[in-house]
Amino acid sequence: MLELIKKLGFNENEIKTYLSLLELGPSLVSKIAQKASINRTSCYDVLERLVKYNLVTYASGQGSKKKYSAMPPYNLINFLERKQKNENKQLAELKEKLPELKMLYKEVNRPTIKFFEGTEGVKAIYQETLKSETEILSVGDCEEWESADLISWAKKYNQERTKLKIKEKVIIPDTKKTTDWFKKYPTSLKYTNYKILPKDKINFTFDGEINIYEDKVVIVLLKKPNRMGIMITSESLVKMFTALFEMAWLACGKTNPFQK
Repeated sequence: MLELIKKLGFNENEIKTYLSLLELGPSLVSKIAQKASINRTSCYDVLERLVKYNLVTYASGQGSKKKYSAMPPYNLINFLERKQKNENKQLAELKEKLPELKMLYKEVNRPTIKFFEGTEGVKAIYQETLKSETEILSVGDCEEWESADLISWAKKYNQERTKLKIKEKVIIPDTKKTTDWFKKYPTSLKYTNYKILPKDKINFTFDGEINIYEDKVVIVLLKKPNRMGIMITSESLVKMFTALFEMAWLACGKTNPFQK
């Protein structure tokens, strides 16, 4: 009997208390606790729960003289029907909310993507890189860093990166503006190594930059009116981009060619 009622969702103390009351009839808590082999304090709590389940009712008396009585066993069927009705309602609500929950769900190794729009968005995405605990691998040109709304900020960013001792390895195209930027690099090259990708290897500007660090790949488009940044968090993607970067690094020439 105990196992049968247990399958309805009751714990052992609830079952023992209810079965004891069925045998005893209206009884004081002390007598019910003794019969059910549980302590008196626990018995009070169990009885009050059973009252809420409509399986036990108050018989007579007050305080320590209060008596409890078991409701007829068919109330177990009523309890199960109410429980099933409530579970069906919860199931319907869950199905309704499932699309929202799916949007929050983060699958293992599933990439997450953040978008940063406009000049302020681009600055924000680079500020994130200043939290990096790994070397930053970078590919891109510096054509747009000399634009009026970025040059001052870009110099401060590089100074801050140097102050934080965040290393960077950069591949740049062989264009005048980009190579000039590194000839008069706006901060110390102590934490930066760079190589130039010869024109015979690639002969076009990037119009932006790719940064690879930690578990993130950052793609930044610097030319207006499409200035924006995309941050993708994915260990798998980082491994792939890192391999491509290292292959390109090997294909380039001397490290820090303008450094004296």
